Amino acid sequence: MALLACPAVGFKDCCFSRNGTPLSNSDRNKWDRKYADRTVTDQLVADDWLVQSTQNVQPGRALDFACGLGQNSVWLASQGWNVDAIDISPVGLELANQLSDEQNQVVNWIPADLDELQLPAETYDLILVFRFLDRGRLPKLIQSALKSGGHLVYETFSVGQADRENNHIKNPDFLLQTGELPGLLPLLTAVLHEETRLSDRTVQRLFARK
Repeated sequence: MALLACPAVGFKDCCFSRNGTPLSNSDRNKWDRKYADRTVTDQLVADDWLVQSTQNVQPGRALDFACGLGQNSVWLASQGWNVDAIDISPVGLELANQLSDEQNQVVNWIPADLDELQLPAETYDLILVFRFLDRGRLPKLIQSALKSGGHLVYETFSVGQADRENNHIKNPDFLLQTGELPGLLPLLTAVLHEETRLSDRTVQRLFARK
């Protein structure tokens, strides 16, 4: 599936690849149900790891994988970045689009299924991934789409999450093993990698450069 840039409104009509193949119905429906009762927040709050990692990075073109409700994408746009944001859920992207409108920011929201997604090589100065893990497909997409000299900001759940009383992740395959994340991206150089227990989750964090 080629990268499908959709207009800021009406993107529910864009949930097909260019060859007419529909996105994964089961995955899309699952996330649509998850977001169905959510509302747009009045506050724009980006993840701390994104704010910390990009404070000395010159704005350019960014890509947000599995962007969810779009807080990080809209924050990046407010900092001068040109942002493409991908998610499988049209319902989530509808809310994200409302957020960008309320914040007077422009983000290119793209409904797409990662399993079929193709991206142009050497395109992005920054790629970010939060709370998402796909060992098979995502590392290849990241390493190809990131420009030479570009940066990756990644944070997702690690194996320590399973020990928390508030753990909501039932499938251990969605948890990174200790020290695993940098090894999934051998073409990138880790600038900083850490495993940390936050107040509400246990994660691995990676800031890397191509």
